[in-house]
Amino acid sequence: MSGLERLIQAAMNAPKERRDAALEVLAGQAVAVEPGTPPPISEPYLTREEVARRLGFRPITLWRWRIPGHQIGSQRRFRLSEVEAYLRSEEFQRRQAALRAERRHQPQTQ
Repeated sequence: MSGLERLIQAAMNAPKERRDAALEVLAGQAVAVEPGTPPPISEPYLTREEVARRLGFRPITLWRWRIPGHQIGSQRRFRLSEVEAYLRSEEFQRRQAALRAERRHQPQTQ
């Protein structure tokens, strides 16, 4: 029996809830987890102000540091875990060094 035949047979014999869950995984709308593992926790999308407040810097810093985010409609949103991972990345370290170099070469205004 081929893999496709086994899949069809399993789908025909499975309860409706299991079929629906399997279809969501196959369609890329859900992630399969091993039995006994806790389900993944959904992480909310945050505004620029919310991320800045949680990390302790000004909202304009997200733009200046080119923090990657998600475009949801006309709004820019961020996931805190993705922002924190970016701040630990080599890409961000290079960006930060470039910003520092720019700042050193700008004339001081008083």
